[in-house]
Amino acid sequence: MTTETTVDVIDKVLGLGPTSPLLALREQRAKLKHLTQTSYVAALHPTDPRNFSYAERAAFAARMAALWTSQELLAHYRELATTEGAAGDVLSIADPAWKPEDEASRLSVILRHVDLVTKNPKAATRENIEKLYAARLDDRDIVTLAGIIAFVNYQVLVVAGLKMLRDN
Repeated sequence: MTTETTVDVIDKVLGLGPTSPLLALREQRAKLKHLTQTSYVAALHPTDPRNFSYAERAAFAARMAALWTSQELLAHYRELATTEGAAGDVLSIADPAWKPEDEASRLSVILRHVDLVTKNPKAATRENIEKLYAARLDDRDIVTLAGIIAFVNYQVLVVAGLKMLRDN
């Protein structure tokens, strides 16, 4: 990853300084904090990115943050996508209103799945997975995509909860 991975992303996006009471609260659950950051690295910057580049992963994450209107994470992931070399269509992924011109393309199928699972996970069915296979994703790609989606949606909820604590 071209960005520093030792900095806790949640602390960073919430602007938690060393004297922050919220940082002290997070440190009381240091193992959970560590596991969350480790999951971030695994989802966004694994050793072998295989069929999802680091820039695409960050752009997918930015899109999910935008769907949730998580401005802090959206800004973080857009910056990460740019740092990872995103350009053109990859940068466009971050905007939930953007759709590839070819609705049958691999990217279109992936983005429909990302949007569905983020906005309405109960509506996802085996048919949605079959569409991913039809778009030339293999089992490992589908599991990877599911992991990215699951982690980012979890992270968005953690940030939202911590913001509520911080701002009240």
